Amino acid sequence: MMKIGVGTTVLERGLSQGHMDGIGVYTKNLWETFGTIDQNDTLKMQAVAFGHYKTSEQANNLLGEIIHLPPSYPIQSAHSIISGKSFPGISTLEKEIDLFFAPDHHIPKLDHTPVVATIMDAYPLIYPKLVSRRLRRFKNMAFKRASQWADHIITISEYSKQDIVQYFDISEEKISVVPLGVNRAFLKQVSDKEKEAVCKKFSLREEFFIFVGTIQPRKNLSRLIEAYESLPSALRQKHPLVIIGHYGWGEDILKQKLDTLRHQDTIYWLENVTDEELYALFQSALSMVYPSLYEGFGLPILEGFASRIPVITSSTTSIPEVAGDAVCYIDPLNSADIAAKMQQVAQDNSLRETMVQKGWQRVEHFSWKRSAEEHLEVFKKFY
Repeated sequence: MMKIGVGTTVLERGLSQGHMDGIGVYTKNLWETFGTIDQNDTLKMQAVAFGHYKTSEQANNLLGEIIHLPPSYPIQSAHSIISGKSFPGISTLEKEIDLFFAPDHHIPKLDHTPVVATIMDAYPLIYPKLVSRRLRRFKNMAFKRASQWADHIITISEYSKQDIVQYFDISEEKISVVPLGVNRAFLKQVSDKEKEAVCKKFSLREEFFIFVGTIQPRKNLSRLIEAYESLPSALRQKHPLVIIGHYGWGEDILKQKLDTLRHQDTIYWLENVTDEELYALFQSALSMVYPSLYEGFGLPILEGFASRIPVITSSTTSIPEVAGDAVCYIDPLNSADIAAKMQQVAQDNSLRETMVQKGWQRVEHFSWKRSAEEHLEVFKKFY
């Protein structure tokens, strides 16, 4: 039996806080899927968290027994980054596992156990000014060095792979591309009654534009709002803009504006939405707008496809690799272009139907089962 330690630090934190970022969603879906595809009980997944803190009941129910490395781990990890040596006590973990999988950028230095790490993208190194300022320089140096001592890297798109080769100084041979999947719950049709109830809860009417994602600079929400506000008043009254996501960082002025705008009747900012409410809101939307400046993949695009709504998104970075010809592309730096495409999609029924059909066909190529199986193929190279 192959014993795989899985880093669950970000996932546990997300479950405890009640909301998860993309890395948390990725880790959760893989963890759940690994258990369904191992029919011969040849694998044992062991959750490992770096630094001890109170774990939620939800995390315990999902992950079972969790190995918590001591609270001193962050300091010891920093020492490892500087010295290049593993820290005392890590050998205890190595005795428990045959391989360590780091899906969340917490990459330990192990002396006798192979490490496979996921790097979603090279965004922090390419655009350092667009990531959090707190310990930015050290974090980027540490991330790069820790990534280099992994035995193998998994990334989520060919675009990200080329960026990682360039900015992390890691050879192509050490990198495997494994696309993400889409949660099957998005594919299930929500009843009209449920959609009506959810819309009523948030004082919404159906056929709105929807954006989903953490509010941070690269998501380009300022231009989206600028574009939306330039649309004809009648169109905005008919099709509100609904922004779903927690505030991240670096957009204080935008946050103040959103706090003001969400009291109007055409722009809504929903910070706390359950999974079930999210499925209903997606399927109640006229179209999804995702004008991100940089994506290593762009999972919300697949969620839009699965929800059977047309998707308007950027023509940059990895997005065309994921979206193919199933979306309406925009120049994310041009608010006038964003507005024009939103108006076009809103007014062209035939275009929307074609986009929905193409999106539905496209999403069939992406599943967490396929993704998990391809992860396991990488793991088996080291066992």
